[in-house]
Amino acid sequence: MEPSHVSNLQPKQPRQKRGERRVAELLAAAAEVFTQTGYRAAAMSAIAEKAGAPIGSLYQFFPSKEAVAEALLTRYLNEMSAEWAELDDRVGDIDLKTFVHDLIRRHIDFSRQRPAFSELVEASGLFSRPSVRSEARAIFTRNVQRSLSVLAPALPADRLRQIADVTVQLVKAANALNKHVARRDAKAVMEEMDFVISSYLETRLNFPSEK
Repeated sequence: MEPSHVSNLQPKQPRQKRGERRVAELLAAAAEVFTQTGYRAAAMSAIAEKAGAPIGSLYQFFPSKEAVAEALLTRYLNEMSAEWAELDDRVGDIDLKTFVHDLIRRHIDFSRQRPAFSELVEASGLFSRPSVRSEARAIFTRNVQRSLSVLAPALPADRLRQIADVTVQLVKAANALNKHVARRDAKAVMEEMDFVISSYLETRLNFPSEK
């Protein structure tokens, strides 16, 4: 049986297109509010107001603020899987440096386009489902590992997972740098991160050194 505290948080599923549009509007509004105020300070009334919806309409689909956050995070995690799947489709046709460049840019763009994602992942310790942070990391790592298995099919899965773990942390570091570095230096700094990650992978995946 599913724990009752989780069952009570499940949002109502919309049955019509109109309901689906309303849920999308409510989640978009919630993303803005969580970004502006943070999860802890966000109020259901502020989400409803941002969406231009009656508070009752919000509670009709989401019985609590946590349910809104869970639904938004689930959407983001699904989008993350879809985003990396697109890169997977290209991996066999591009070289390592192009792969690294795309990997960094996709991660940066994903975070930039969904600023509430980082806020909610950081606040996930307040949820009944505290594993959100590890879920996001696992999705990212699995996708990187799958790509690396195409680039280096001879390496064993355990070794690829270790390399993927390190690569994910390096990509996250690149994203953090991109957020804080001065705009005039951003391009040069990202090129340095391209070099760092490419050099690491060339060595660990046993790629021949360029001369």
